[in-house]
Parts: sequence; C-alpha cells; structure tokens
Amino acid sequence: MKAAVWYGHKDIRVMDVPEPCVLPGHVKIKVAYAGICGTDRHEYVGPNFIPAKKPHRLTGKMAPLIMGHEFSGVIVEVADDVKDWKVGDRVTASGNLFCGRCRWCREGRYNICEKLGFNGLSRDGGFAEYVVVPQHQLFKIPDKLSLKKAVLAEPLACGFHAAKLLGDLTGQKIVIVGAGMIGISCLIAAISRGSGKILVIGRGNSKEQIIRKLWVDYAAAKLVDAVEYTKNWSDGEMADIVFECVGTEQTLDLSLRLSRNAAKIMVMGVYESMPRIDMNMFQEGERILMSSQAYIDEIGVALQYLINNNFPMENLITSEIILDRIVEDGFEELIRNSGNHIKIIVKIADLDE
Repeated sequence: MKAAVWYGHKDIRVMDVPEPCVLPGHVKIKVAYAGICGTDRHEYVGPNFIPAKKPHRLTGKMAPLIMGHEFSGVIVEVADDVKDWKVGDRVTASGNLFCGRCRWCREGRYNICEKLGFNGLSRDGGFAEYVVVPQHQLFKIPDKLSLKKAVLAEPLACGFHAAKLLGDLTGQKIVIVGAGMIGISCLIAAISRGSGKILVIGRGNSKEQIIRKLWVDYAAAKLVDAVEYTKNWSDGEMADIVFECVGTEQTLDLSLRLSRNAAKIMVMGVYESMPRIDMNMFQEGERILMSSQAYIDEIGVALQYLINNNFPMENLITSEIILDRIVEDGFEELIRNSGNHIKIIVKIADLDE
C-alpha cells in the first residue's frame, strides 16, 4: 500500500509499504481522508515526538513511522475478539495510546498517561491507504455526516476538551491567539459553552471572512497593535480568558499581555523551543496558566456538533490534496503559506456515498 513515512527532519517519503495486519483487539480501516495537524507540521521541521533514537516507551516503535492521527474511513477487517464493530462501519479514531495501568489511566485521564503515545507519532498512523487501530479508539461516524467533514472531529475535540477544563465560560471575554484549526476549535468550543465576546487574533486577513461567519471579532496582528486593539475591544478590561494556539515565545508573551489580572491563559500551542515570559507580570496579576493535552472522549461531542450546527464546516478545509503530493502541497505549503490555511486534508480514497 502507499503511505507517507517519516524518516527524519524534512524527510517524509511517499512509498509502498506492506499492508498492516490486524492484531487482537484491533480493526483495519480503509482511510478516506486524513488531516495534516499542526503537530505534524512541527514534526516535519522538528522533530519533537517521533522516537528517532530509541523505541517509544509504550509501543516500542521508532522511526521510520507512517504519520497521521486525524483520519476517517471504513472498517474492512476486524480481529476475532472484536465484538462491537463490524466490516462496513464508518469510523474515526482517537489518537491517544495509553497504558491503562498508571494513576492517570485509572482516573480516566488517559490523555495524560505516563507512557502516552499517539497514532502517527508513536506507531503507524493514517497517512496511508490502510491503518490498524485498537477498538477502544473508535468512534462511529453518524450516517448524516460525510467522511470528509468527519475528519475535522479529532482537532475539534481538542478545543472542546480545553474549554471543559476552563469551567464555566458564560459571559466571559475571550481572546484566541492563532487562527489555525486549533484556534478555530477553541473558538467553536467557547461559543458552544456560552461565552461572551470573542476576539480572534490572526496573522493576516485570509481567514477573516470565515471567522466572522461565526459572529466573532477578528484582528490581523500585522495590521494592528494587538494589545491596544484588545484594550479597545474589551472597554479597557482586557480578556478574562486567552487561548494561546500558536506555540511561540512571542505569542505566549502576547497572551499574557492581552489578559486581565486573575485571568486564565490556556496553552494549546506546540513549542519547538523553550519560551520565556514576563513572570513578574504573570505573578503580580495572579494569573492562572493552564494547559490542555488532546482530549478524552470529546471526539463524540465534536461529531455531534458537526451534525447539529448550521455553520458550513467544510469552509474550514482550505485545501484538499492527494497523498502523492503531501510533502509539496501539504507540509511545504504550510511552511510557505500557513496564514492562508485552517485545515489541509489528504484525500486517500473515495468512500463517501
């Protein structure tokens, strides 16, 4: 089968590899669509997570690995001990791999397992014609939802999980730094949880029309002073909550300056280098720094959202490419023109009816 295999820094090869075999407790999925995540882009220029020098602590796998943890498709084979899933089921999957034994797994917080791994980073993933995953990762795609739109459920789940950690958002003034897919997922989650005014700060104007369709404000950071803009937008109060969805020292420091005293700053970005912030400003204002790691069961919430809301979610898909072009039209395109994209998806098979 054809797959996109990570070998190292800026070295992803589309090549023929053996088709995976079904393991006990697993199913084989024919992949329809797979999304390129910000974490995947970081890994392309990184690396950060793919084990290159020693086997992963949970899976025992190491590079070369097939990337991809956002995907949708149809089950084509199930192991003999799998009872709740059948051939023909339309599914997407959690990316989390966990031990099931540590304190966090026992508490149901397996997204912070002590041996946490991910499809496409710690074992072979979904940038391939077929992928094999454990049955506990599966979520059934509702009949009314296309496989193309369902590929958005995994990144949307990240926003729903982060919003849940923040607690009651009713009436809160929220600023989101970063207008990529994770920023949009936080935006959608905040709206769904009854937040007040929301401002999204992005790098350019290409996404403004899409974001304003969600009835929120938008500011292009290159055109305005973000701090002064936020001060005017909030009537001088600044933000109650800031989502940092980029992962740079500059955007983390900016998030701090956009927040009021006692505000919460939710870190969602993936950092390629260690950031520094003004800790005196942070401490003196009794601000709260929080973080969110993937999700637990929020993919189910995201799937229901994709069915029930009226917003044209397909607008979030800013490019659809083929697997053979995943490097040039996917990863390199995100490096050249990241400000123009929310989600690039790879069409691998035409399975939608």
